[in-house]
Amino acid sequence: MKFGVVLPMIGSLASTEALDAVCDKAEEVGLDSIWVIDHILLPYSIGAKYPYNLTGEWMAGQGPWWDAFSIMSYAAARTSTVELGSCVIILPYRHPVHTAKIVATIDQLSRGRVHFGIGVGWMKDEFENLQLDSFHHRGALVNEQIEVFKEVWANDPASFDGDYYRFNEVSVTPKPVQRPHPPLLVGGNSEAALERTAALCDGWLGISLRPNQLAEHRARLIQRAEAHGRNGGDMPVAMLHGIQLTDDPDHRATLADHERAQAVAGTTEQVVEELREFEEAGLTHMIASARRFGRPGGGLEAVLEGMDTLAQDIIPAVRA
Repeated sequence: MKFGVVLPMIGSLASTEALDAVCDKAEEVGLDSIWVIDHILLPYSIGAKYPYNLTGEWMAGQGPWWDAFSIMSYAAARTSTVELGSCVIILPYRHPVHTAKIVATIDQLSRGRVHFGIGVGWMKDEFENLQLDSFHHRGALVNEQIEVFKEVWANDPASFDGDYYRFNEVSVTPKPVQRPHPPLLVGGNSEAALERTAALCDGWLGISLRPNQLAEHRARLIQRAEAHGRNGGDMPVAMLHGIQLTDDPDHRATLADHERAQAVAGTTEQVVEELREFEEAGLTHMIASARRFGRPGGGLEAVLEGMDTLAQDIIPAVRA
């Protein structure tokens, strides 16, 4: 199982200095990947419920939120070996030809290290403030965008005639280093996300599931892939999650269900045990920062310490 962390691009941590430090630390300690997350704007009043916890509350709040693609480009130049991923780019916010060009350019800049995680979006308020009327048909729109990506990455000239996008004999360059294209990972826990993965993409990126839930989702993914004549068992399965460490073996028993669902929590030994359960359930790539319970987690020092803990204490034990 591979391990990665999200780059410091939101909130008080968002700074060039923090990006440099986390990029450098990721390669220094041998992490497999670094990831970006995507929103263009954040309304001060959000009516939509966040779909990936039990409370529906949006936890990120307001504050700085740097551009995902710009951060990926910066990280491509700052690093040389670590994989660069998005978890996820919200596709309806951008024209697919432009998105395809950006992703291929970053794949060139990074010499073929991009993992392109994609999503349909959940925050209706953001769509409305961007003057986009696609929220209620965003699934069909995204499916067509994926087909556009494949067309412009593969062909020159490229042509497309769909319900939402049309162009005829155009040149879109550069082409990506990875052929036929960077891995396309569909983000989300919904049945639509599993179907999109099975029919059109290369892997699935879940969000904050328990090991048994991940196994159930993966089983449905495999069934859906078989219906499309594809081998879902070979598809990579990534997950965005958290790791919360404590010295108290009884701590996890005190957590409410919604807290337990947001992180692998416990002592180092308990965390390693649960990560092995995830691996047995089919997880191939864990995207999670390690934080120590009871210690302020917002500072850069804590982030770097967590990366050291992940690399020195957790990953070797999981892989042993």
